[in-house]
Amino acid sequence: MITAAATNHQPKIRIFVPPERLLADRALLTENGYHRLKNVLRLLPGDELVLFDGNGREALGVLETYQGETAVIRVLDELDASTESALEITIAPCLAKGKKIDLVVEKAVELGADRICVVTSARSVARLKPEAAIERVERWRRLAVAASEQSGRTQVPIVERIRDFEEFIRSKPDDALGLVFTAGADPNPPATLRQRYPDIYKVVAVVGPEGGFTDNELELAREFGFTPVGVGPRTLRAETAAIVAVAVCQHLWGDLGRKPPQGPHSRT
Repeated sequence: MITAAATNHQPKIRIFVPPERLLADRALLTENGYHRLKNVLRLLPGDELVLFDGNGREALGVLETYQGETAVIRVLDELDASTESALEITIAPCLAKGKKIDLVVEKAVELGADRICVVTSARSVARLKPEAAIERVERWRRLAVAASEQSGRTQVPIVERIRDFEEFIRSKPDDALGLVFTAGADPNPPATLRQRYPDIYKVVAVVGPEGGFTDNELELAREFGFTPVGVGPRTLRAETAAIVAVAVCQHLWGDLGRKPPQGPHSRT
């Protein structure tokens, strides 16, 4: 596994600290954070680690002590991290059975997605009761934090509640390019999107279920400014298509295919 830490002298362990617990000179970890440091990573006082608050701040710290069920970490230095893409990506995969969305969340975070919103469509195979939906979203949020730790992200992507396809389509911001990735939607390769939409800094990408979207759903998406995009001549699993969608967007307009743009759209 290649990580950002492997290329410098910073500690390889990165851990998320809620912003209210990452102070100017101290960080306090309780519950899951405490358990991970002490019982999973088995860090000892004097061990160094990298802390980040999910809002862009990253710092070098050293574990001072365990007090009760709290890990006390002293902040040594602020780090000037630069791992976020200038492209803002919202990825909206359709709800799938089992742990398929777990994989989508993990890989979308690694690829730089900013927001993840699972949607339900007419052909979504999986259905969740309200209580189960809340538990699933909480799980995805924990996975997003873990993937941010692993991949060197300084921002933790937002994982929204599960939403209905129509509700989500209607909520697209006016300044975002809307894309609907679905089988057989467009014979042209996705690379041609860069020619049609050269200056894009915000994308909302919806990815269909394995059965594809209905004609009515595609028509509704077009009505609200979404462009249908094909996913190549092969049949992809829904989770594969979602990961491909993020990678394609980062390649066309983000930091996988060009030098990050400077100016008002650049992130600090």
